[in-house]
Amino acid sequence: MSSILCITFRFIQPFPLFHGRGDADRPEWPPSPMRAFQALVNAASLRARGRALTTEVRQALQTLEALRPNIVAPRATVSTVGYRAYVPHNQTDLVTAAWHRGNLDASIAEYRMEKDFRPMRIEMIGDELPTLRYLYPLEMMTLDSDVLLRAIRPSVRAITHLGWGIDQVIADAILIDQSSPLLTGERWMPSARAGRHLRVHRNGSLDALTKRHDQFLTRLQDGWTPVSPLSAFDRVRYHCDTDPLPRPHAIFKLLDDNEDTARYPHARLAHIAGMVRHVAIERMKGDPPPWVENPADWVNRVVRGKRDESVGNDHRQFSYVPLPSIGHAHSDAIIRNVMIIAPIGMERELKFLADRIDRELLKREGEFEDCKTDSTPVSGFKAELRRFTPPSGKFIDKHYLGTSSIWQTVTPMILPGHNDKKAAKSVKLIQTALQQSGIVTPCDFSWQSVPFLKNCLSAHKYDRNGRHAGYHRPTRLKDLTAVHVQLTFDRPIPGPLTLGAGRHCGFGLMAAVSD
Repeated sequence: MSSILCITFRFIQPFPLFHGRGDADRPEWPPSPMRAFQALVNAASLRARGRALTTEVRQALQTLEALRPNIVAPRATVSTVGYRAYVPHNQTDLVTAAWHRGNLDASIAEYRMEKDFRPMRIEMIGDELPTLRYLYPLEMMTLDSDVLLRAIRPSVRAITHLGWGIDQVIADAILIDQSSPLLTGERWMPSARAGRHLRVHRNGSLDALTKRHDQFLTRLQDGWTPVSPLSAFDRVRYHCDTDPLPRPHAIFKLLDDNEDTARYPHARLAHIAGMVRHVAIERMKGDPPPWVENPADWVNRVVRGKRDESVGNDHRQFSYVPLPSIGHAHSDAIIRNVMIIAPIGMERELKFLADRIDRELLKREGEFEDCKTDSTPVSGFKAELRRFTPPSGKFIDKHYLGTSSIWQTVTPMILPGHNDKKAAKSVKLIQTALQQSGIVTPCDFSWQSVPFLKNCLSAHKYDRNGRHAGYHRPTRLKDLTAVHVQLTFDRPIPGPLTLGAGRHCGFGLMAAVSD
């Protein structure tokens, strides 16, 4: 039995573009489910020719508005070259209201403004029209699927555009099952953890659209009544199946004896990573997760990070990442917070560890942990770990946990091998580092020695006089080359991101940059 309603849009321009805008007037891709639903309601209403929707069509639309579809979309990128248009201002109704009051001198030309647009350029495969599909699961639906299709298909076929009026499409609706070849492609699915926010219809969206249209038609009957904004929709994260998921993480403050923020020099961030790692090992030795089959081996591999050569690139371990304070003109990059990052799928183990080291005191790490650095910890430093949720919009949430298509290193990335001072070899090592961090999304990258962010340190180990410069490293990484790197993806991806041979102790930490 067919269990999925597939609504298909094919863009028919010779050079297909999509001009629809999302929140904050940003280019939107894929087109939101609410946008497709509005196009469907518009087409159904046009077919009714001013009369009320039939019971069958209304029932079908109310069934669809309660469903959250998956989306299969072609790839699209923001056009590198835009264009300028002169468009009516959103307050054009003020001119109409003036005419209604008898002021015939009011001119609509006074309310035109210039706008610059950069539409999404949709990729084509051969001569095939770019195709966008919305897949509505029908398993939990009470209405018979064949009845739904018969009611909705004429309206779907009446849709002429999606986005702006120049984004012309032809549309159709069919029923398919889970084995259909139409399910292949780049899929966008609702996700609680990552992705871009898209507007999605919900119960009441159809009535809200009808009410808003009625308000528009009657806005000049008794003076001028502004049309209320549409609010009967949800904002849902949609994640592409080819994009990386955000890695599980736990954030801790560093507090001193007076419950004030403790500070540590960012040049010596490896000490903080080692101290947190030491506390984690000590707690997990005495109180390992009860579901772990071999606790001693788990602590050794995952918590301590002793590499298991038998699993090759599948080795997984916790990362202990100090967080320099960044993102403001007066930021000093001092260490006040630390983040523990776990591999994908180890959320349960991370929570278990984070709960047990909360309010633990940091200690100078013991030599038995084999994490020596080329410097000694600051004398007399004391700090307590205190778990917390970073405030929304502040530097941790915005830069370390944010979503962006541009990422820059805060601390230099240590190349996973010797580059022999050759650019070609550096390229290969950076590509290797991306693979080791699980980043398979295509990206462009550049590298340099100087930092991208204010008050962060150079990737050089020594200055011109042979004195130590930059960040103090673990001894095992001292002879490897470090570089600052910028990654540019064709669409936003979520943090946290760490790269390179020192990614488990705070090196190669990346920050999201505003697009």
